[in-house]
Amino acid sequence: MTGENTALFAPEELWEWTPEQRETLSIVRRLGIESVGPEAERVDREAVYPVESIAVLKEAGLPALCVPRSAGGRGAGYRGDSLLLPLVLMELASWCSSTAQVFALHNTGVQLVHAMGDEEQRTFFFAEALQGHLFGSFGSEANADRAALASVMRPVEGGYALTGRKIFATGSPGAKWAFWRSVAAEVDGSQDDRYMMPVVRLAAPGVAVIDDWDGIGQRGTGSGRVEAENVFIPASHVMGGPGAYGGHADYFATQFHVNFAAQFVGMAQGAYREALRYVKKQTRPWPGVPSAAEDPYILLRLGDMSARIAGARELVLKAARMLGAFEGQSELRDGIKAAASRAKIAATEAALGVTSEAFQVMGARAATRKYAFDRYYRNARTLTLHDPVDRQREAVGRGELLR
Repeated sequence: MTGENTALFAPEELWEWTPEQRETLSIVRRLGIESVGPEAERVDREAVYPVESIAVLKEAGLPALCVPRSAGGRGAGYRGDSLLLPLVLMELASWCSSTAQVFALHNTGVQLVHAMGDEEQRTFFFAEALQGHLFGSFGSEANADRAALASVMRPVEGGYALTGRKIFATGSPGAKWAFWRSVAAEVDGSQDDRYMMPVVRLAAPGVAVIDDWDGIGQRGTGSGRVEAENVFIPASHVMGGPGAYGGHADYFATQFHVNFAAQFVGMAQGAYREALRYVKKQTRPWPGVPSAAEDPYILLRLGDMSARIAGARELVLKAARMLGAFEGQSELRDGIKAAASRAKIAATEAALGVTSEAFQVMGARAATRKYAFDRYYRNARTLTLHDPVDRQREAVGRGELLR
């Protein structure tokens, strides 16, 4: 690692990372400083997909982050470096949380290929990621039962015909492919027995991408609707058969919590970084205090925020490390799930607390549109609603009583 890149990091970061992690994170941090961060305010203000930020990630080869090293990628995620993806998501989210969320869902797709694909499918779709093509992963549908899937796969010659509607289709404006969670029409039994995982080309005839997302935060994620009407899915683009996902569901559900918690910590880190800069340069001291940087009340708040971010970060990284043992050591699964839940609880509290309380150290002017600081809070408030954290609290509490 060059001296120039070393200067981007705190000594403790350099100490705890492997050379490969340092190399990747140096790229991400440099892109955050030079491109992704400067673009974030416009993405939020105009509520537009982060085209420029995604473009620089592609130029750096980062869509191949979760492609195995043996296939030419950086080997993060499934059966690889379980720490690298959360570290990258933290860093990205500290600069632009919309970009981080799009990137997180892309990497979910790449890992699903790794976990569920056969050799031919992996070869094809890993090559797509290596070329910079993005994946989405669509699950949500506008049903009264949030877990029910109404997207249906009907067998036709050479594959299937897919019909369905998805909401919260994050990343859809810029993705080439999407895992479209569906059910098989010809299979009897429970939804788990009928569960299908087709990979849909979003430019295919019959697919409509409708970017109507209008959230108060995460305004650049393109989390609108997508619709499919008799869309042909080649048999070679279906991962496993009906019910095949069940063998991987626990792993991906646990990783979901780890990766979202990583983004929450990143949001808090970004807000805190901005608050420190603001206090040093712009916060006005109260009478009798030489400078805002010497105000004991400001210092107390900054110290408290720093401790909360650090604590949440360590819980996320512990859960990420443990996640690497999920498939190899089944006796650890309950503990890994609990670690992911604890991380998400702490990261949620850090994100919401820091992005709100930072205004207290910055002062009233920070609430004006000029500084656009409010986006940190709006983004945190929006993204932390994914799978309400109270469910994680309940799961941890239940687990404690059953130990």
